[in-house]
Order: sequence, then structure tokens, then C-alpha cells
Amino acid sequence: MVKQPRVLYFCVILFCSIQGFLAVKKDVVFVVDKSGSIDQSDFDTAIDFLKDTITALTIGVNDVQVSVVSFSDTYNEEFDLNDNADQASLLTAVNGLKSSISTNGGTFTANALNYVQSFSFTTGKGARTDAGPIVIVMTDGLSQNTAQTTTAANLIRSSINDSIIYVIGIGADLSSSTDELLHIASDPDADNVMYVTSFLYICNLVPTLAVKIDSSVTVSVASDCTQTTTTVFVGKGGVVTTTTTATTTTTTPTTTTTTPTTTTTTPTTTTTTPTTTTTTPTTTTATGTTTTGTTTAAIVADVQASSSFAEDNIPAIAGGATAGAVVVSLTVAAAIYRYKKLANKVVDISKSGP
Repeated sequence: MVKQPRVLYFCVILFCSIQGFLAVKKDVVFVVDKSGSIDQSDFDTAIDFLKDTITALTIGVNDVQVSVVSFSDTYNEEFDLNDNADQASLLTAVNGLKSSISTNGGTFTANALNYVQSFSFTTGKGARTDAGPIVIVMTDGLSQNTAQTTTAANLIRSSINDSIIYVIGIGADLSSSTDELLHIASDPDADNVMYVTSFLYICNLVPTLAVKIDSSVTVSVASDCTQTTTTVFVGKGGVVTTTTTATTTTTTPTTTTTTPTTTTTTPTTTTTTPTTTTTTPTTTTATGTTTTGTTTAAIVADVQASSSFAEDNIPAIAGGATAGAVVVSLTVAAAIYRYKKLANKVVDISKSGP
């Protein structure tokens, strides 16, 4: 018979014990307000807050499991504790709530808490007997009935062993000292009530909530989280624990120098040289024909001597002349014609004399 080393058994038992000790088994149910007082964009911001918190945790069947119950006039368990066995699938499921849920209706918080007490932590939904049950209520206002809401929260604490309820109030209608929030949250209120003035600042609560779920994690506020000089309250009235986050933004002014553009236009001078046209006048000198000392008898003699001249000869004279001589010929012909007429008259006068 071969004996097994006792050291091996001891080591195996010790390793399993350490693993069991180090594992943080929590069943977490987020109860998320989706009433009409919440803008859709603010609801999406709340979903991002869930995603950031889940990213800081170890998700799995031996670690943290998460379920989400949404509520307004009605309630709905969006997915069960055992529906998503790893972080990647859980983040996908949570992100899908942005498109599958529309905000509307009233704030019936008591009905949602009663559902969680009756169903969410059952084995059929994936609850584990060795896991710590946690309920996280997120709301932007008072419920329709504070007394019923308080009763429902108390029933969870009394019927589900070791359960803890955290509450996160958001917006101007609430404060860290609102009675209803204090009644919902488990005692001590100083540890379990959180509040921010706007959904814009809820990301500042991620480190606080993640550590409450798993004290072994170390989480910082995300670099893209909008911080505020408004105090983020954790605890009753913010008296016990207050976390103030502030971001100083320095804006460097941008100076734009515009260099003016100068356009120089060179004038164009057009010089017009006047054209002088010199017209040489043409002087026509008419040389007159002067007849001096011509008597009537002489004229008659001349005309008679030119008995061969007749009026019919004028065209012949003109036709045989050059262009320059036409005028002179016509002039002479006309003169001769006039003389002939005059001579005939003189002859007639002479014949009829005394």
C-alpha cells in the first residue's frame, strides 16, 4: 500500500481555502428608475454608470453576478443574475438597455422593490446561497407612496439574509437627507446613501460604489468624468463622508492675426496724339476774257467771217476736246453763240436804219 503524501493533501486543501476566501461572491440587483421625469439622455448616462461600475468588478459564477430591474408605472427584470457569465456579455446586455428602454410614466418604487424581494434572489433567477445579496436603487425623485416604499425595503432586509440596500439619489428634487432615501437604505445611512445634483456627475460615485460591492478593488474616477465643485454626498446629510471633486479648466485664448492685403493700382495714362489734317485749298483762278475796243462793226465782221460756225458745231467741239479743255471750249462756244445772236441783231438794226 502506497501512502499519499500528507503534504500534498494539505496544500490542496489550503489552496482551495485561500481561493474560496479571496473570491467575492455577490449577487447584485440594480433597481433603475425609468420614469418620465428623466430625460432619455440622462437615463443613458445612468446606464454608463452601471457599465463603469461593472468594469471595475470581477464578473463570473464564482464572483459577482448582476441583474437589472427597471421601473416606472410598471417594472421589468431586464436580465437575471445568471444570464451573463462573464464581464463582456454583461456589458453588452447593459449597454443594450439604452435602445430597449424609453423613459416614461410615474415613480412606483415600492412595486419594483416588492418584485425584487419575491423573485430576483431566487435560485431560478441565478441567486446563490453563499453569495451576499445587494440591492442598489437609483432614482431621481420621490416615489408615489413613501410609506409603501419604506415597507417594501424593510421586507427585503427581513426576508433575504444578509442583504444590503444602497440608494443613489440624483437631481434637484432630492438631497442626501431626503427621508425616503434614508428609509430605503440599510443602516447606517452614513454608509449607504449617496447623492449627486445631476446625472452628469454620477460618474464620480463609481469608485465609492465599486468598493462597497468588492472592497478589494481599487478604482479611480475616470478621466472623462465630468467633475463638479458641487459636493458629492455619501452618507446622511453628507455629514459623515463628503467627497468634493473639482476640475479647473484653463482656456488659452487663440489670437488670430490678419495681415491686411494692400492692392496698388497703377493708373494707365493714355496719350492721344492729335492728328492735324492740313487741307491745301485749291484756288481756281478764272481768267476772264476781256474784249477791248471792239466796235459793233468789228463784231459783225467777226461773226460774218465766222460764217462757217453754227450752233450744231458746239457738241463737236466739246466731244473732240480733252477733259481740261471742255470747259474752255464750251465757254468760247457760248460766247461766240452770243456774239452771233448779237451780230444778227446789229445787222437787222443796220438794215432798218434811217
